[in-house]
Amino acid sequence: MATLTGSAAIALNAHKQLSGDLGVRYGTYSMSGALSGDDVVQLVQVFKGETVVGVILKVTDLDTDGTPQITLDIGYGGAAAATVNAFANASDIGQAGGTANAFVPVAFTADDTIDVRVDTAPATGATTGTLQMWLLVA
Repeated sequence: MATLTGSAAIALNAHKQLSGDLGVRYGTYSMSGALSGDDVVQLVQVFKGETVVGVILKVTDLDTDGTPQITLDIGYGGAAAATVNAFANASDIGQAGGTANAFVPVAFTADDTIDVRVDTAPATGATTGTLQMWLLVA
């Protein structure tokens, strides 16, 4: 298990929403090796007092096996937290590439990141690829 960090999750000065505004944040992670089971990719930062109202995740083919196995969770709080699959649980979009979205309001009482966790490891992990996330924040 590794914790990997995408571009928008590192930027501690990422745009904070003004009260009452709805905004979009974008984060991306370019892979330089295959993902493993329980890996966590931190993609977009959220701040105390914000509410995430939607998440859109787009990934390339992450499992090149003829019988792909990879599944992904979308959540927050890291791999050990109960919130690891707050937005998506065991999505199979990484098996051929695709898009998943969830519109579930979650209010944050502390700074955090929206993460993708490898729920089931790939049968044959792609060594290159991209994870992209758009976050709707109020």
